[in-house]
Amino acid sequence: MVQPAGPARALWACALSAMLLTLALVAGGCERRSEAAAPVADAPAARIVATAGFGAEPLLDGRVAPGGSVLDGLRALTPVRTAYGGGFVAEMLERENDEGSREAWLYWVDGILADRGADQVRLADEQEAWWDHHHWGGVPDPGAVVGSWPLPFTRAPAVAADAPLDGALRDAGATTGGDPDGAWRVIVGSDADLRRRDPAWAAAAADPAAAGLTATVRGDEVLLLDPAGEALVPEPRGAAIAVAFPSGASPADGVVMAVAGTSPDAAAAAAATIAARPEVLRSRLALAFDAAGEPLRAAGGTGP
Repeated sequence: MVQPAGPARALWACALSAMLLTLALVAGGCERRSEAAAPVADAPAARIVATAGFGAEPLLDGRVAPGGSVLDGLRALTPVRTAYGGGFVAEMLERENDEGSREAWLYWVDGILADRGADQVRLADEQEAWWDHHHWGGVPDPGAVVGSWPLPFTRAPAVAADAPLDGALRDAGATTGGDPDGAWRVIVGSDADLRRRDPAWAAAAADPAAAGLTATVRGDEVLLLDPAGEALVPEPRGAAIAVAFPSGASPADGVVMAVAGTSPDAAAAAAATIAARPEVLRSRLALAFDAAGEPLRAAGGTGP
C-alpha cells in the first residue's frame, strides 16, 4: 500500500490496523505454493526478494517468469498464506502478520511502495518486488527506498543524475540527461547545497515524517531510523546518507534519490562507494555512511 502524505497518514495506519485485525477473524486465502518452473538461464525474468527486520535478515531471492502477478511469483518460490480477499500476504517464510506486535509484510516494486494487493500487480522482465517483514506504526513506511538500486531509475523515461551516479546509471541501462527539475532525479551534495538547489529535498528534509524519510541530515548530524523502527535517531559517526522519496504526490510518478552529506566531500565519498559497490544498497530502506564513504548502518538495522 502506498503511504499517503500529510493527515492521511493517520487514516492509513488505522486502516492497516483494521486489516490486520480482520486477518485474525476472516480467512481470505490458503497457504499454497505453485508448481511453476523457474526461468532458465538468460531467459526473461523478474526478481523477488524477501527479508525481515528492515532488510537485516535475507530470506528469499529468486527469479520468476515475467507476466504473472507478484503473488504468482511468490508462490513459485515459497508457500504463501493469503487473506483479506486473497491479495494480502498473511504469512510466508515462517513469519506472519501480527496486529498485537504490529508486524506485517509490506512490499515495494522497483523500490516504490505497492498501492494494491500482490495479486493485482504484474511483474515485467527485469522488475523486482522486495518484501520485508517488519514492525510498523512508528515512522511511516517510505513511499520509495534505495534497496532496489539502480531501479526504479533504469525503468524511468529519463533521469537527471549527478556525478558519479550518472555514469553508474548509464552503465546499468538508464536514460540519463533528463530535466534537472524532472520527476526522476538522483542528487549528490551537501545537505546545505541540496536544500538550496532542490526544493523537494528542502521540503522533505524540513519535515522527514511527512515525507516518509527513514534518514535525513540536519546540520552536521545524520539521523537514521532506529532498529525498533520507531524514530529517527542520531548516527554518531554518520556523515552522509542515501535515501529515496517521491518527487511529487505519488511515487509512481517520480522518485528522488538523495546522497546528502554533512559536507560536499562526505556526499561525494558516499556516492563513489555506491557507484563502485552498488550492492551496499541492496534491500535497504536507506543507508548511512561515514566521512570516508564506508557504510555504517541501514535504516532500521544495527549494521550496514
